[in-house]
Amino acid sequence: MNEFDDLENTLATELRRRSGDVLTTPGLAGRARRQARTLRRRRAVAAGAATALALVVAVPAVLSLRDGPQTAPPVRPAPTSSTTTELVVDGMRVGAPPSIGYLAGDTFHRTDGSTVELPAGLRDVLEVPGGFYGTSLTATGPEIQNFDESGRYQSTLDGAGPVLSPDGALMAYYDANSGVVWAGPPDGGTGPLSHAVPPGQRVDPVGFLDDHRLVSNVETDAEPWAGVHIDGFGVGPDDGAWETPPWDVLRVGAVSTGAGLVAGMTESSDTGSCWAVFEDGAAEPLWRTCDYSFTRFSLDGRHLLGTAPSPDDEGNPFAVIVNARTGAVVHTYTGRFVHDAAFEDNEHVLISVVLDGGGEREAALLRCDLDGACELAAPVVPADQNGYAYELARQFW
Repeated sequence: MNEFDDLENTLATELRRRSGDVLTTPGLAGRARRQARTLRRRRAVAAGAATALALVVAVPAVLSLRDGPQTAPPVRPAPTSSTTTELVVDGMRVGAPPSIGYLAGDTFHRTDGSTVELPAGLRDVLEVPGGFYGTSLTATGPEIQNFDESGRYQSTLDGAGPVLSPDGALMAYYDANSGVVWAGPPDGGTGPLSHAVPPGQRVDPVGFLDDHRLVSNVETDAEPWAGVHIDGFGVGPDDGAWETPPWDVLRVGAVSTGAGLVAGMTESSDTGSCWAVFEDGAAEPLWRTCDYSFTRFSLDGRHLLGTAPSPDDEGNPFAVIVNARTGAVVHTYTGRFVHDAAFEDNEHVLISVVLDGGGEREAALLRCDLDGACELAAPVVPADQNGYAYELARQFW
């Protein structure tokens, strides 16, 4: 590994570390709205909870291909019965191309099947009307770069994001140069709105809850995990700005607009981390685990995608899908290295994986359903010098 590789790995770790919170007391009206939403959601899911739990318990346990990490006592015990699929490419059938964007090397594959060349090293690419945004790692930290629809460079700013609301109405990012959280139409329409970030704080947008309320982690020079806050962009520039949620987390890793759920890290150590899922407005978690860390909800918020409790930038030994409201394991996928994974739709997950094949390392992009049936979504290719070839685009949910 050369000095550039060391620098890139260091910066990648630093980017994934970013998080935080602004300690401001939410208004009474905002707090009442959050509690009302929580009560409505609980009534909506109560009728099906007993049936869902019975189905989970009825699934027979299958021997896992990995050793399970130790678990701290959860708030509500999460069933661990599941099935496991070993991701083996040999003999796997070829399926349709991915329906979400992805990078193969420096070539970005759009959702319509067309391609465009983007600069080397671009990560977390977000496709928006008229172009792309992506994150580039530099010696001074992460930068957000903007490109037109042909891949031509447009602009750069220091900051974090962007994230897109599921309805496509708002895109939000943090502009470190001006010290604001910005939100506006991704096509450059009327807007934008911006909220000033208090001096000494930096924010990292994660996703939107309903009413276009943006959940962000915040860090300071003294506290890399200072907490979480919410910016309200639903009605006007002052609607719910700097609301402090009641979740007791170090940082939020995933947000579901449709289900009104967040997954956040509650504990961290050299040997792992613990995570919990909260309802919007609720102080107590639905469940907690120290077996996994979590990155993405499905679009409908029913499922949550995760991996090892101490994620490794070079690859993880498995990907796991759990029931977002109970923590019950739905399915586990193992491979040589699981580099990246994302929901393609509510019933399928795309997994970027590196496998040993005939003495050389190969990269594959697989589509798997929730029962473990998998197919190739992109050709098997030799793994690049970093150990992988496929990078999934940032999703809008």
